[in-house]
Amino acid sequence: MEKISGHKAFSIHALPDGLIFPYLIEKIEEENQYRIGYKMVSFSTGKISNVTKSIFMLTKFGSEYASFIGKIKNYLTCFSILMENGQTFVVEKDGTSTLFSGADEIWSGKLLYKNTAPGGIAAASGSLWVSYPEHNVLVRYNLKTLREELRIGGNHSPFVQTEGIFPAGSKLFVCNTGSNSIWKVDTTNYITELYYKFDEPVYDYKFINKYEIVSLESGIYLL
Repeated sequence: MEKISGHKAFSIHALPDGLIFPYLIEKIEEENQYRIGYKMVSFSTGKISNVTKSIFMLTKFGSEYASFIGKIKNYLTCFSILMENGQTFVVEKDGTSTLFSGADEIWSGKLLYKNTAPGGIAAASGSLWVSYPEHNVLVRYNLKTLREELRIGGNHSPFVQTEGIFPAGSKLFVCNTGSNSIWKVDTTNYITELYYKFDEPVYDYKFINKYEIVSLESGIYLL
């Protein structure tokens, strides 16, 4: 593994030739405030540069973010999916979920499993996959109706505190913070296999161009 950054990222987001991530600069205890920074990594040049909050927001939420961002509870910790029709689907850490088309709320509701909130989300082939770390499960929802269709995992599954999910074709790569591992799930037959094992918690995984990127407790790495 090659370390890209020693910063612990809130999330990592793909760019055409790299990635962008927000990180904590410092917490100001007496004011209960946080200073947040944003960095961009270029694969072609290997350069890491500071970027503005607006560039990060555009990457995470799409070009219409300014029209609805005031309706989001926490832009750093929420999950977002940029839909093919230009809409943006946002899931807060407490499970509150909203589909935005510009400033309009097309759908809103809660994505909970046994009253617990998601640890990660991913969209693939008309389905929305959501991980629930407290119960070690993945739940598949219909992306149009947002109705539950399928569950994988549970008490006897390989998942342990599931968080980030990355879809690639018929495969899902699932980060397990509780077992410091990434598991690969074949959604055609639901066979699971160990993909990577680490010495520390793993929060997120992305395959960008030919590069595999992982977000660990100690920073961001190129696999």
